[in-house]
Amino acid sequence: MQLTTTLLYLISYILFFVFNQKSIKGNYQRLIDDNGDFTSKPRQLLYAHFIGAIWLGFYSVITLKDSFINTLIDLQTIEIKNILLYVLTLIVILLIALKESKSAHEKKANPEGSFQLSGFFFITYFITRALFLFCYELWFRGSLLFETSSTMGRPLAIVLNIFLYVLLHVFNSRKEILGCIPFGITACLFSFLFNAVWPAILLHIAFSLAYEINFYRLDSTRLKTLKS
Repeated sequence: MQLTTTLLYLISYILFFVFNQKSIKGNYQRLIDDNGDFTSKPRQLLYAHFIGAIWLGFYSVITLKDSFINTLIDLQTIEIKNILLYVLTLIVILLIALKESKSAHEKKANPEGSFQLSGFFFITYFITRALFLFCYELWFRGSLLFETSSTMGRPLAIVLNIFLYVLLHVFNSRKEILGCIPFGITACLFSFLFNAVWPAILLHIAFSLAYEINFYRLDSTRLKTLKS
């Protein structure tokens, strides 16, 4: 890895790390907080996701250059056995997301009170969230993972990738930190299996949106029940 490329990764990660921690302290990093309530800062949440998407996407394009499309998808690796394994894993991921969101909703600290957000906000958020995660995985399991694997080998590249991934969540709950490890490893392995980043992108978007949309659905049902 060239010194210039290394510096680009280092600068982009450090600045994103600082920005991420600022979002956590400002309480506008996530749609749903630890108490099971929706964010009270919807505008800042959208801005944070949009800025993060631009930042990580910009650096991904710079570092990938002409290999952008090839890193995104490699048609030669799309075989039936690989697809079946991936689909099975995706189904498991979705089931876990639905189970976790239901459990989190049942543990809401204040089930009768929640900051009310418009349907338009949720639509905008889910689109912005998907865009952010696309750029997020393009940087982590695309640009960074393949660049480091070419210089230090796949095992060490995965270790470094997971370390940096977990470090971003160091101020989140212990459960979330621990969950980053198997999820990160799975995303890395499938990226190597398909020699592309699209599997990691789809896994992350699927898990996140399944969790948040199901939570939103459960909360909407609860509110309708309370009003009736």
